[in-house]
Amino acid sequence: MGGCVPCLDEEALAPLNVPFLVIHFAGLRELLHTLMDNSRTITPTASTTTTTRLSSSVDIQPSGQVAVRVGEPLKIMCRVGLPIQNCRIKISSLQSMFLQPNQNANDGIEYYGDGLQAGQCGVYIHRVKEEFDGKFVCAITTNDSRIEVDNTAKIVVAKPPKELKLLMSPGRLSGRNVYKNGEKLEISCSSLGGRPAANVSLFLDDQPLEREFGSNVYDSNGNENTQKNVSYTIKSSDNGKMVRCIAHHMALDRPQESTRQLEVHYAPQPQPPVELFGFVIGREGTINLTVKAHPRPRFIWYINGDKINEGSPDMKNHLQSSSAVEVAKGEWRLELKIDSVQKSDTEKEYKLEARNDEGAEEYRILLSTSAEPEGVDLDAGYIIGIVVGILVIIVLSFLIIFARATGRWCFAARRRGDEEAAGNAGAGSEAHITPGDDEDDEHNDQHIIDEKIPHGGQENPIHASTEYVNGRTEIKDIKRKDEKTDTPV
Repeated sequence: MGGCVPCLDEEALAPLNVPFLVIHFAGLRELLHTLMDNSRTITPTASTTTTTRLSSSVDIQPSGQVAVRVGEPLKIMCRVGLPIQNCRIKISSLQSMFLQPNQNANDGIEYYGDGLQAGQCGVYIHRVKEEFDGKFVCAITTNDSRIEVDNTAKIVVAKPPKELKLLMSPGRLSGRNVYKNGEKLEISCSSLGGRPAANVSLFLDDQPLEREFGSNVYDSNGNENTQKNVSYTIKSSDNGKMVRCIAHHMALDRPQESTRQLEVHYAPQPQPPVELFGFVIGREGTINLTVKAHPRPRFIWYINGDKINEGSPDMKNHLQSSSAVEVAKGEWRLELKIDSVQKSDTEKEYKLEARNDEGAEEYRILLSTSAEPEGVDLDAGYIIGIVVGILVIIVLSFLIIFARATGRWCFAARRRGDEEAAGNAGAGSEAHITPGDDEDDEHNDQHIIDEKIPHGGQENPIHASTEYVNGRTEIKDIKRKDEKTDTPV
């Protein structure tokens, strides 16, 4: 406002009085009109600019990150909703390129799409190179704008891992991979230098080392590294198994693998008493037994208290022990030969003691001249048949009980006969009753006696035991009353 009206002090304004105020408000009104005109001019321009920006956003497919192997082709499409004036792309550290349909593509990079007028700015790379790894930029200028709009994606040129490391915590025993039963084992598998990061898995033989084994699994992916850590409790059955670290990667023709074999020390495992059959008196017999233990145990036979060391005969050369042979990892087979089986041999007590640094176990063997009993081998079909048969018997029993209780099917005629017999009996009893009051019981009883005994002297069998009184059946003993005769004196 100071720009429109000269700066004057109060003494100078006093002579002007009202005319000055008129001039002052006239200038203010003119200023307001000027501001309103300017706002009408600016508002449509801002709206037009906003509309142009919204319609010129770039959609890129594939978006985000796209992984590709060296030498493979790659297509990336950029789209806008308006006709395109310029289509510019930039691949990693290479210089920018302006693409148009039907251009010469000596460098293996050409335009891809339905044309600039369709709003498509795509690129087709015939063979991806190592230096293409990095940021991809697609910049577009539409026909009605002089400002570029763009979008980006990331080209990941796959590179195989440089190294696969398998690390395991050392055991309490001597040796890097020697453990005891129940010991905790920490396993780490790392794939280093791959692009993108490799997919790493841990196995024990062919079984995944995950929660099925009661393990805790932790995964962590670095920029170009992958690591998997597993905590696992060793079991005696793990002796001889392989811990396998396997890395899968798109740049590999086959997975990378690193392995280590477990060695587990454990005491000889217990077994129930063994009974051997088929020994023949007068012929040679062989006792054999397989024991699980690691490391190799020492064996001693005890026959009725007599000791025979492994690989030695007894004092009479009647019994001969062999040396233990490992038939599988941690499984030892031992034999005791009898020169000529006697009846007394089948009555003796045979024991085998196995002992190593982890513990000892004793095994009992019984001999018999009887043939080995044949076991009943039931397959799934027999078992199903037995179960179905039992169910059928239960259902039939239930149906019979139900039919008998409700008088259905074959029990219906019998029930009707019982009802008719009961009805006839009730009718006959009611016909021979003379109702009366309780106080006339003597008279009524005498009347009933007279009716139940006809002139022939034979009692009616129906009325000999029951009578129907007031809707209920009562059992009464019918007796004649003694009559007293007064004799005059």
